[in-house]
Parts: sequence; structure tokens; C-alpha cells
Amino acid sequence: MEGLRILIVDDEEELVSALVERLRLRGFQASGVVRGEDALSFLEEEECDVVLLDVKMPGLGGLEVIRRIKADHPGL
Repeated sequence: MEGLRILIVDDEEELVSALVERLRLRGFQASGVVRGEDALSFLEEEECDVVLLDVKMPGLGGLEVIRRIKADHPGL
């Protein structure tokens, strides 16, 4: 599991920061963003193994982000 690439997506910046920090301390390659739009942009540039996604976010919500991820990155 070490080195697993994880993207955290949540509109609570402090939560994202805390989760990313804790995951990195455990050897994961963790990144975080606070908007659904940023998650999609991130995935265009970087590969991930897992996305941990908040469903209720302002702007582009989690359910729409999931739909787009499935369409553009079916193996994720």
C-alpha cells in the first residue's frame, strides 16, 4: 500500500490539510484540493489510485465530479 497515490477533495481546507499530512506521514503520496473543479484539473495532470471525495461541496458537487471522473478516468 505504500506509495499509493491519493487525492483528497473537500471544501473544508483544514480537513484536507490534516488528512494529506497524516497520509504522507504513513508513506502515501497524498494531495488535496478544496473544489471539484480543481480535482478534475488535478487529474488531467497527475495520476491517482484513489480519490476521497466530499459529496456536498459548493460549486461543482461531488456527485458531478464522480460522474466526470468515471467518464474521463474509468480505471480510477
